[in-house]
Amino acid sequence: MSLKTHEQNGFTLIEIAVVLVIVGVLVGSFIGSVSSRIETTRRDDTKQQLEEIKEAIIGHAITHGRLPCPTTTTGLGREQPGPGVCTWQHGFVPGVTLGLSGNYNRDGLLTDSWGNPIRYTVATSNGSALTRSPGAGGMVDVGMAALAPALIVCDGDSTVIDDCAGAPAPAKLTDEAPFIILSLGKDGSGFVTNVAPNSDQGENAGEVAVAANAAGENVAYTVAGNRVFVSKAYSDEVSAAGRFDDIIVWESKYVLYSRMMNAGQLP
Repeated sequence: MSLKTHEQNGFTLIEIAVVLVIVGVLVGSFIGSVSSRIETTRRDDTKQQLEEIKEAIIGHAITHGRLPCPTTTTGLGREQPGPGVCTWQHGFVPGVTLGLSGNYNRDGLLTDSWGNPIRYTVATSNGSALTRSPGAGGMVDVGMAALAPALIVCDGDSTVIDDCAGAPAPAKLTDEAPFIILSLGKDGSGFVTNVAPNSDQGENAGEVAVAANAAGENVAYTVAGNRVFVSKAYSDEVSAAGRFDDIIVWESKYVLYSRMMNAGQLP
């Protein structure tokens, strides 16, 4: 009696399981890589956008002899109120006033690559001279020697409202910024009330709640509450305490004055 042997065709369950594990690892790695590239692109695009906004703000100063005021949640993208003392020191980029292209939300606020409104703060020193028109207490009336814009940027959180103090004290990157432009990054800390910012990100835009336009976005915004801001290295740590993805831009007062002098707006 002869025994017939049968060749086994196909894969065993173990082989299939191994293949699925390998495929899963490859897919996960691919998705992670794509996600990382998308995030990098969004950050790069937003950095470029903030630089363009900075140029538009300086262009406004060159044209009008003053910095624009921030817009509010009901300002529909226009500076509020215009020349003089601003309605809000800490508000949003007046994209419509500056003629900026880009995406705007239903409150008329210019947004970054993640759809979060871009914040804008202007110094109110010297009786708001930086936003007053020439001849009405503006920069040219105060004089460059007396002008003292006093927005502060640190590389870590401050425990004292008006200085870069702490334990240990963070470095002071500037204490003379005339204006600040801020993106809250991917996590939008301080943008939606159910996202809790850590102390560094909260220093930038997590201190004062402002209502949305009732006819627009159904969200509450938060903005800075003092003249201190934080700019530090990007970190995408999972823990909220270690995360920092805010993007902050400012201009040297001397660059601003030089550009305005060359345009004949300052003597």
